Amino acid sequence: MKRLILLFMAIISIMLISLSAYGCTGLTDQQIVSKIIETSNNVKSFKLGMDLSESVGNVSAKETGTASVNSVTKEMLMNINTVMNIPPSGTQTETIDEYLTGGYLYMKQNITGTDYWKKIKVDESRWNAEDQLAQQTVFLQTATSISRLDDETINGLDCYVFQITPDMAEVLKWVQSLSQSNTALQNLNPNVFKSTTLKMWIDKKSLFPQKENIDLTMEITPSDIGDATTPTTPIDPIILTMNGDITYTDYNIPVTIELPAATQNAVEIPQP
Repeated sequence: MKRLILLFMAIISIMLISLSAYGCTGLTDQQIVSKIIETSNNVKSFKLGMDLSESVGNVSAKETGTASVNSVTKEMLMNINTVMNIPPSGTQTETIDEYLTGGYLYMKQNITGTDYWKKIKVDESRWNAEDQLAQQTVFLQTATSISRLDDETINGLDCYVFQITPDMAEVLKWVQSLSQSNTALQNLNPNVFKSTTLKMWIDKKSLFPQKENIDLTMEITPSDIGDATTPTTPIDPIILTMNGDITYTDYNIPVTIELPAATQNAVEIPQP
């Protein structure tokens, strides 16, 4: 169970930032989707907020956080706060700060009041996986379905609403590229993704995404994560769910990432 919980939290951490979209008025649905792919590189920077709920077995978690991304300089800052309910232990709170700059991803993890810093060198493929705008293009191009829903108003803005079912194989490749040192993730079977739906609200005037809802369900057995041990008794699959919203703001407002002095003492994790 502990291994599955760690896997669950790893997947949560690397799936926090997902698709966003851009469009153009006066076009058909397919033309809007094509314009999303065509113009995604025009966004130089943006910020987002997240509010996600997850569960694995009888363990539940609530995650809130913010992120700032500079796509031009390939830099990112993310702050995540997680409150987990783990029976019978009770509630556990964890905060994680991530700085991606200068070719390194710096991570500060705070557990029971103590800070731990580590860093890992980021190559071009890792940044491409972190780059939400590039990744959304892949998801859109390979989506198994894209449908236009009824228009809605978000924060006073008239929005297009799209629902996307991504290709699970592409989702898995993205997960694996973001955690190359996690053996369990590298061995993960794509069949564990039972359903994944992304719903996006896009402002008709600015053509920028305003909100995204993620609804994810997974079923995992030990064999799905490369455990070849034959259990003495049958083991029911562990059900993992995630649902919540990501909001987008501050498009093309300059983002500057400055590392805290404490990162000088970060322990480097070698790449596999």
